[in-house]
Amino acid sequence: MSSRKCAVKVNQGAFSIDGVNTEFLVADYGSDCFVQISQVGKVGKLIKAVRDKPDHLEGFSTYTITNLLGASDEKIDVLARQIVAELNKSPPYKSLLLGFSCKKIPPFTLILNILKNLGLKSVVHNAVPLPIAT
Repeated sequence: MSSRKCAVKVNQGAFSIDGVNTEFLVADYGSDCFVQISQVGKVGKLIKAVRDKPDHLEGFSTYTITNLLGASDEKIDVLARQIVAELNKSPPYKSLLLGFSCKKIPPFTLILNILKNLGLKSVVHNAVPLPIAT
């Protein structure tokens, strides 16, 4: 029996975005990453995004986006695609599980910047809290 340790690296933060409290969580499981973005304190919509195959067309990758929970929403599917693309800019390649429950969708560029600051690719333990985003 193997006694392999699997350390999950987690980072989280809460920010006021356009006056709305928005919570972010990034959990890195090694080959998978869970991202939660919520303004209502619930998981809400759940989406899986997976890199299909290695790059064969000069740096282009394809991804499969699957809605696991909640109604399909093209805007959130695009967000999941952008997050998984950021996550897979370089090895090790990871799949994404995105939980999303926001009343008002924050700008995608702001979401990506916050997730990068929270360590989307290289999650760091005990990070210093980030300033409030406006």
